[in-house]
Amino acid sequence: MKYVMIVVEEKGLASTLSFLLRDNFLPVVVDPSCVGESIIQRKPDIIIIDFLYKKIPLQVLVEQIRKLVPDVPIIALVESFGPVARRLMNLGVYELVEKPFDPEKFMYALNRASLYTEAEQVKKLPVVQFSEDRPSSDISENIFFQRLSELLAENFSEPSRLIPAVVKLIKNHLSLSDASFFLKESNKFRFYDGVNVDRTFLKNLRFSEKSSLYLRIISARSILQKNKIDDMHLLSEIELLKAEIILPLMSRDGEVLGFFALGKRLTGETFSCDIVKFLSDISSYFSILLEDSFLFQENIFQKEFQKIILENVPTGIIVLDKNCNIKIFNNQAGSILGKNASDVMDNSIESIGVEMASKVREAISSKRAIFREEVFIRQFKKWFGMSCNFVYQQGEINWVIIIFQDITFYKEMEQEQKKIEQNQYWEKVASRLSHEIKNPLVAIKTFACLLPEKFEEETFRTEFYKIVNAEIERLTHLVDKIARLSEKEGLVLNKVDCFDVLQKTAKKFPIVKIPVSKNGINTTINIDAGKIQEALEFLFDFCCKDIGEDGTVNVSIAEKASFMEIVVEEKGNHLKLDIGQDIFVPFSDYLDGLVSLNLAICRKIIENHSGSISAEIFPEGKKRFTIMFPLESQ
Repeated sequence: MKYVMIVVEEKGLASTLSFLLRDNFLPVVVDPSCVGESIIQRKPDIIIIDFLYKKIPLQVLVEQIRKLVPDVPIIALVESFGPVARRLMNLGVYELVEKPFDPEKFMYALNRASLYTEAEQVKKLPVVQFSEDRPSSDISENIFFQRLSELLAENFSEPSRLIPAVVKLIKNHLSLSDASFFLKESNKFRFYDGVNVDRTFLKNLRFSEKSSLYLRIISARSILQKNKIDDMHLLSEIELLKAEIILPLMSRDGEVLGFFALGKRLTGETFSCDIVKFLSDISSYFSILLEDSFLFQENIFQKEFQKIILENVPTGIIVLDKNCNIKIFNNQAGSILGKNASDVMDNSIESIGVEMASKVREAISSKRAIFREEVFIRQFKKWFGMSCNFVYQQGEINWVIIIFQDITFYKEMEQEQKKIEQNQYWEKVASRLSHEIKNPLVAIKTFACLLPEKFEEETFRTEFYKIVNAEIERLTHLVDKIARLSEKEGLVLNKVDCFDVLQKTAKKFPIVKIPVSKNGINTTINIDAGKIQEALEFLFDFCCKDIGEDGTVNVSIAEKASFMEIVVEEKGNHLKLDIGQDIFVPFSDYLDGLVSLNLAICRKIIENHSGSISAEIFPEGKKRFTIMFPLESQ
């Protein structure tokens, strides 16, 4: 039976596809984020993909699959034969199937893909390539090192050219079937270059700290010969490289730089003691050269980098001394302000303009730095993006660094961009809505098509009843929530102690922890208690899904001016979100459709009470939600 990899996120769709394929194929559902790893572990015969994912862009997924297994047919389930479908065809997708599909037509597409796979397998015949300029089997060290010296003279400053040239030299000089080089980066070895090797396969290989090859190279730090190894795990990893010899390279400090993987000798000869010694000499010599080459390239890069920054930095830079006199005034600063450096150097900050000088002196006086603040300077009729920071010496400001940029163009374009983004947003909502609705229809239509034929099968009726019933229920919830977002809801407002509402809501979520008491904080607000409880339930439900059963959702309250503040914090990372992402809009990226709609309804309810809710998403996965309600006087 052919192995069919099903890459979909919707459980109902995955169950439907698995049921359809299980009699004639071996279907396996794979999470989109694990596709690469799954393909490397076992190559599929056919791959089925959806047209939209929460965790990964569709194009990135298809390109990843095509790189790993370019000969495997991909069947894509699409909402329509529109731009997305055309883009998929351009990326090399084998077949497009529009949802909801007819099961018979779908199986026909699967069978065609199966025949294509068989035809491709027949075409594959082993081919052995021999180098035309293969040297004799006798090793001539003088010739080798003479040629190596020539390569160094030509490529020393560029390791990206030096390494491939040396790999080819070793391969040809020793008459090897293949040779490759792996570079050590961040506690793992990755493929760098090779000759007569499967680059696509090797590029996806990573020998990490847990691999046997990594551990042996780091610990032994000597040449490994396949015929002298009895560790089965190590042997299997070396065989992945089709290598007979592993030749490590060591830095002057004893750190491993990388290794050569050398294949069989085309002459049929073995690696004698003389050849192994010769390889050891190559390793010692080339290790030093490679380390120096990388250091040389890094120095060149740093010099070029600094030069480019000084000549082309797109921001104005002004540096003041402790007396607020200008000591550095770069070209871009002069261009933005319309000033010549000769007119302002060694003069006070006021020489560039009173408004800007006043802003800087205010920051110096309060010792409060300015970070990326947008200010409008009337003198220049321009918007500036401005930062101002200090260098201290013995507790006093010794230098003031001002960095600014003319952002007038961007501010003027902001309004226009908002209109464009609004149109794009509604296109996105329409696409996600179509996706959310069509997925349940796949199960419903499949059930309807197969019902006459399989009605007598109790297994079919039982399994599909559960699938179809769940999909219908999901569709109903989806429609109900969209209707709530579009309709104006009536509120029954009363003066209510919001702390009581918090306590009542938290009882439904065991991992939500709220303060034991109010500690004198005013929590009386004018709300519809039932609606606010519903909004809090939606928010707590999201937090619990994100953090899992073992975490804790912490809730705190505070009184700020005339507002009651509720802060909800959790450190979950089950739901991958972008920093700065607005998760309170319908069908926000990476979120399940119903969860996203719940959060949108949550914000609508709070804003209907003249309140606000905001979210902060931190790099490590922590999330903080802040709710503000206007207080009623006691």
